[in-house]
Amino acid sequence: MRTIRSLAAPATFIAFTLAGCSGDRVTGSPSHSLQPHGLSASTTIERPWKGDCNVDAVFTSPTTLLITGTCQLAHLGRTSVVAYQTIVPGPTIAYTNTAIYTAANGDQLRTTNVGTASPSPTGLSLSGTETAVGGTGRFEGASGTATLTGAVRFTGPVTTTGSYSLSGRLDY
Repeated sequence: MRTIRSLAAPATFIAFTLAGCSGDRVTGSPSHSLQPHGLSASTTIERPWKGDCNVDAVFTSPTTLLITGTCQLAHLGRTSVVAYQTIVPGPTIAYTNTAIYTAANGDQLRTTNVGTASPSPTGLSLSGTETAVGGTGRFEGASGTATLTGAVRFTGPVTTTGSYSLSGRLDY
């Protein structure tokens, strides 16, 4: 005579194993049209969006910069970044920019950024919010925000060098 084993123990083990493997969180609405791995077409996974970037910039006008550099970012790996920044002079130095982060496999994450720059002993301190606005490949439809903190120093009349860090959540 065969005995039927309870499925509760294996199901519990799988649930705890999957929960412990990652800080990632699945979000989205249920769908009957499932994609590979059992995820619906509208499902996104919330992931940490953090890492560091080293950049150089050149003023293309008195209030605009072209920024290029490399980053090491969670879920993107070694990444190149190209950003176009506009400075809004005033009592507080404000800036806005658009950026494209390109992962090693060519997938691109597009972002916008709004922030402020404050004088520091060596140049400027930066603080802002980076917002994902889509992309290509796995980042198509990406969303999320990250806090940006960084610093730049002037290396010439129209050039700067600096670094920044991102810390937030990215959904894709």
